[in-house]
Amino acid sequence: MMHGEPRDPNPNAKRGLPEIHSVLRATAAAAAGGTLVIWWPAFTFGAYNDIFFDSALALWAVATAVLLSGLVLRRRVAVPWSSWIALLLPSLWIVLGATAPRSGGFHYLHYLEALITLAGAPYLTWLLSEILLSDYHELPAAQRFMAVGITVAIGIMAFLLGKYNDLFLTCADFNVSGNNAPPGCAQGPPFRLR
Repeated sequence: MMHGEPRDPNPNAKRGLPEIHSVLRATAAAAAGGTLVIWWPAFTFGAYNDIFFDSALALWAVATAVLLSGLVLRRRVAVPWSSWIALLLPSLWIVLGATAPRSGGFHYLHYLEALITLAGAPYLTWLLSEILLSDYHELPAAQRFMAVGITVAIGIMAFLLGKYNDLFLTCADFNVSGNNAPPGCAQGPPFRLR
């Protein structure tokens, strides 16, 4: 390289790697972020017919962080009212859980929790992608919906993997990982030791 010659800003060009298209980068980042939120709640819902409290609280934490960011910056940034409502739903679940009687058959809270967690994850994928990925809004609508669709597809697949965990996991796999063995799991040594 000669003195004064501009440097190639793309480090991949030197290694002969293809450059990743910005549409793929933004769509994949949005889809990956959403799947991190939805896969474990969907899996546990399939395996245990329950969503663990830590999954619901993780969704609450993310939604509340975005909500508080919007409140702090509300003079500079306009957030649609539907987004405010969606971000408040996990907090509503906590308030309902804290105020509902401990007895008396308030089983609807379980279904509300499942609905908020599983339906809220794709919406949070879209909302967080809009906020966190600078070039997400420049994507065509089809790619934005594709990222949310991928999140939903991963959620469905994770649910099915949880439902049919006995095909590829054993009760010992759950025990080794620190989880209780779900009903109907396969007996035997951990899968990795077969």
